Amino acid sequence: MTKKEKEKVIIPLLFVLAAALMVFSLPREGQFKYQYQKGSPWMYENLDATFDFPVLKTDEELRLERERLAESFTPYFVLRPDIEAEQLRAFTSEATRAELPDELQSKLLSFFKNIYNLGVMDEVRHSELKPETGLVVVQGKMAEKKAHTEVFSTASAYQAFLEKTETLSAQERNTVRSANINYAAFFIPNLIYDESTTFAVQSSSLQDVSLTKGIVHTGQRIISKGEVVTGTTEQILNSLRAEYNSKIGFSGNIILLVTGQTLMIILIVFIAFILMEAIRPQMLRKIPELVFTLLLFVLVVAGSSFGYKIEPLSLYLLPFPVIVLFLDSFFPTRLSLPLYILFLLPLAVVTDSYQPVLINIVVGGVAVYVFRYWGRGWQQFLSALLIFITYLTIDLAFHLISEGTFNNLNGVVFRNYGIASILVIASYPLVFLFEKIFGFVSLSRLRDLADTGNKALRELSEKAPGTIQHSLQVANLAETAARTIGANALLCRVGALYHDMGKINNPQYFAENQTASFNPHSLLDPRESARIVIQHVEDGKTLAKKYGLPSLVVDFIETHHGRTRTEYFYNTWCNEGGDPANVEDFTYEGKLPVTPEHVIVMLADAVEAACRSLKDYTPESISEMVEKMVKQRISGDQLHNADITYRNLRRIQETLKVQIQEMYHTRITYPKRKRLK
Repeated sequence: MTKKEKEKVIIPLLFVLAAALMVFSLPREGQFKYQYQKGSPWMYENLDATFDFPVLKTDEELRLERERLAESFTPYFVLRPDIEAEQLRAFTSEATRAELPDELQSKLLSFFKNIYNLGVMDEVRHSELKPETGLVVVQGKMAEKKAHTEVFSTASAYQAFLEKTETLSAQERNTVRSANINYAAFFIPNLIYDESTTFAVQSSSLQDVSLTKGIVHTGQRIISKGEVVTGTTEQILNSLRAEYNSKIGFSGNIILLVTGQTLMIILIVFIAFILMEAIRPQMLRKIPELVFTLLLFVLVVAGSSFGYKIEPLSLYLLPFPVIVLFLDSFFPTRLSLPLYILFLLPLAVVTDSYQPVLINIVVGGVAVYVFRYWGRGWQQFLSALLIFITYLTIDLAFHLISEGTFNNLNGVVFRNYGIASILVIASYPLVFLFEKIFGFVSLSRLRDLADTGNKALRELSEKAPGTIQHSLQVANLAETAARTIGANALLCRVGALYHDMGKINNPQYFAENQTASFNPHSLLDPRESARIVIQHVEDGKTLAKKYGLPSLVVDFIETHHGRTRTEYFYNTWCNEGGDPANVEDFTYEGKLPVTPEHVIVMLADAVEAACRSLKDYTPESISEMVEKMVKQRISGDQLHNADITYRNLRRIQETLKVQIQEMYHTRITYPKRKRLK
């Protein structure tokens, strides 16, 4: 089986497999058949309840209720009898030392016990008690709720002790005062805050908060046709949808549900196929590119389905914009952005809402734009900030449309947006892993290759200075021409910089590196000269492997001459009596250009080299030479396999004319200064 025959089998199977995986990951609950939005009219017939269902409280109502419960919750304290016993022993010891009478000691101990039995708290805890909540005192296995006035702080306990001493006789009071005892020191808190019990009971109470408020009975009118959906009506409709999904679910034929989902996925995949065919048809012949694209599609659908099943709000944590950044790293934006939009469409089925789809479409578009300018190093954090601002802006827009107020903004969603923005830049380095796995070349890699300070171009500059200057000129020409027709300008620049890499091995045999005094070809047979010159293509491929250049760049080395002849040496051979039929010795054995970028670099290289031979750089001579070189490539069938139109060829030709004229513009002659007599 040939390669083309294998592709005809494998490529359709890849589409079928991707579609099957996406259908398998989609939820099986079916969709609530009504679409509505607060402030918009009800588009359907009158809606009556067909079963009893509770009205759910909104998230804001639940939050406020739980906050009120938390604020009014009664704290728990443990009464510690061991602290009381320890302080009473300490007081007895001190009273004995002060020689207080036994009867008086007994009375004072009674005062201490009465106060400790009610409970003593530290000043801070006592001041935090609320009159409306009080406290719960736990003693052993018994718990008793008390008012805040029924317990003492250390200060109020001492004050109560002093008040009790006033009931003593005058002689006893004098004895108490003259004993020189610090009675306040024996009032230590014996009511200790029980944080674990308080939290456990509070959590249990919060969990017991009712999620509903009221009930809608069977036959009750929910909304009439044409009636505007108000906040209250929206809440009832949301409750109906939740009850439908949790209790009723999908009541139809599950096979028909799967059939509908399959048809939808097939249509989306088919549109993706049309996009690839129209914008980048070679993708349908490159299995790694197709596998990578369909893999991202499956990840978006399966990831969103799985996340939404676990927790609906987790959908806002998923960094969907990084998908379009992955696509844009390897494919043109005119393809990556439409594909990304298609990938998001199943989200409407997963979430039963168009809002997440639109939000991520807008944010993805912004991400593509900002990463072009701030996609390297610390600038990625600036991109993440702009992505986060876009998230907030589009979400706020939807909120204002539906609510008409700044109230009830969901802080959890905003937090998730922030996390998603960080995950975008945290996930983006995976592009280098995809680059290795699928053999792609990312924009980041191309930018690195375009840096003339890298090892390969430094060696070319050192060993073949004339060639590096020629390559830079070709790179400028190719980059400008690529922008003219919408081709990959950066790829053209990189291809042009490395196309003559093979001249490193024999730089002196190429005109741009020769001095005016000596040409080594004058000592060689034309066939030998042609062999050396032609060899620079194979040498370039060898050096590309040495420096680890990607195959995408090697293609430019192989195609920049195609299968043209070394006309100078061929004509010399014929003029010296050689057999004109011996064309093979003077013909490059490279590959014919395939992509528009290959064609641009081939033409830019030929035009730049040919125009160097002009004696007079006039617009006419330059125009004539450019047209001549382009016609030679067309008439010689060098562009036979190229995916390029004649219209784009004409645009490239005109661009090269303008660029060459600007490169070789006429320079003024500076006048000599006359000597003063």
